[in-house]
Amino acid sequence: MLQHEFERPSNAGYVTDVFDTPAWQNFMGPVTFPIGRIGLQFCVDAIPAFAAGTLSLKPAEFIILSLPPGQRTKSENIMLFMLLPNNLPKGQPQKKYYDWAAAHELNDIAHNGTIVSNQCLFI
Repeated sequence: MLQHEFERPSNAGYVTDVFDTPAWQNFMGPVTFPIGRIGLQFCVDAIPAFAAGTLSLKPAEFIILSLPPGQRTKSENIMLFMLLPNNLPKGQPQKKYYDWAAAHELNDIAHNGTIVSNQCLFI
């Protein structure tokens, strides 16, 4: 499924997917076969942890944009990255979590193509 960008039909006159945008093409470069890179979108949003509404969490997850559109948002294709407490004040208290993740997890995947987290290796 990761070869979707190369194999899909396209028309230079239309934007039918994220692959057709100038931002994607400038950042990701030209498409090749086999695909040698994967585009990820980082998403964070608060959700209630329990039906009683007593606690909220912020799951931070990656959506794999390189997959076909119908596969990107299926739960089995979304990678949960971390859970953040929602009761932290905005600004610096939350920023420390993002800074830690960037320094210890995301920089490695950006530069080396791997994440080592909790004894799991994602390539």
